[in-house]
Amino acid sequence: MEGAIALLLLTFLTHPAYATCRTVSVTANGTPVIGIEDMALDAARGQAVLSAYDRRAGTTGGLYLLNLRSLDALAVAAVPLATGLRPAGIDLRAEPDGALSLLAISRQEEGSATVERYRLDGATLTHQGTTVSPLLCRANDVAFLDGERFLFTSSHGGCGWGAVMQDNVLGGRHGFVGVVDNGTARVLIGGIGFANGLFPDPSHDRLTVAATREEALLVYRLSDPQAPPRRIAMPGGPDNLTMALDGRLLAALHPSPVRLALHRYGWPGGAASPTRVAALGPAGVEILLDEDGQRFSAATVALSWNGRLVIGSVTAPGLLVCDEAASGATGSSAPAEPPATR
Repeated sequence: MEGAIALLLLTFLTHPAYATCRTVSVTANGTPVIGIEDMALDAARGQAVLSAYDRRAGTTGGLYLLNLRSLDALAVAAVPLATGLRPAGIDLRAEPDGALSLLAISRQEEGSATVERYRLDGATLTHQGTTVSPLLCRANDVAFLDGERFLFTSSHGGCGWGAVMQDNVLGGRHGFVGVVDNGTARVLIGGIGFANGLFPDPSHDRLTVAATREEALLVYRLSDPQAPPRRIAMPGGPDNLTMALDGRLLAALHPSPVRLALHRYGWPGGAASPTRVAALGPAGVEILLDEDGQRFSAATVALSWNGRLVIGSVTAPGLLVCDEAASGATGSSAPAEPPATR
């Protein structure tokens, strides 16, 4: 109870650290990029890979490369890397030869999903393989463990709408974290209320998972993932996670699941959904940005680069860019720049 009261006070008393924000239009080949649900940062090159498609319109999108130095402008052009996709969570890994490996969840129209692996050399994306498994049908986010193995989250415990209703309406907790090793997927951790973003940190034997419907971050030991996790209450349902170079973890939050659902599906009362971004560090949870969503709704990812907070949304066009002190977040499980010593 004391922890809940402290978190409530934090939510109301913490002032946003990023006050100067603007929306930035993003296009690719002249077409607006809508629904940038996830981003992965290549800090060394000052660029980010964007995962986007317009869920409301039901159209495909793709993976795009954005020069972050171009964000001084109100309209920027991204380079299409792969199109005709419905991508969700992505992750980058720096390889010894200087190239990048990219993982992307690709959702199919009939309801299944795969994980696609690519190699990124400059602005050239080369497909390297596809992981197929029934466990991926509700896959949400993905993260490298090493050069071969990777983790993924599943928001629900099954593929059909019955599984969705069981959790979303009846309050079940059947989301899980899975691992893919040698091309085979298996469940690693179960019983999560809408497993969403994840961030493995092998150097600290830690795996942080966003439990959106539990409004909490669950921190597991990678060496013993079946042990009870440390639970950190958050002021909203956490979505994608990005690790800061100073050791903080950034989380895009959904303060109101009801408003998010109305907004996501374009239902009455869903004209906007709040946007909130928080950072978790040694001092606890700090709210960096808190808006009503009228300017930029339903943030799902936030990363920091060069003094800016760059925010993407599951529904909004383009990006929200806020100019204040940077927190150095990366969207990769293997940052191109070394993290600060903790």
